[in-house]
Amino acid sequence: MSKKLNKYSSRITEPKSQGASQAMLYGAGMSEEDMRKAQVGISSVWYEGNTCNMHLLDLAKKVKDGVIAAGLV
Repeated sequence: MSKKLNKYSSRITEPKSQGASQAMLYGAGMSEEDMRKAQVGISSVWYEGNTCNMHLLDLAKKVKDGVIAAGLV
């Protein structure tokens, strides 16, 4: 038996009662297929004025690419 990867995001993407939330996601560019995928939130505290954090924007882009390559949203 496979584990449901969209355990948490399905609370927003599946019930008819969440129509407003689903409309926002469709408006943001998600497809019907995307709505069945697990959603991964990626955040970056990138700031070009701080040498400690300058690399974080590039790191976040690599994480996003990995999420997409894994078939997630």
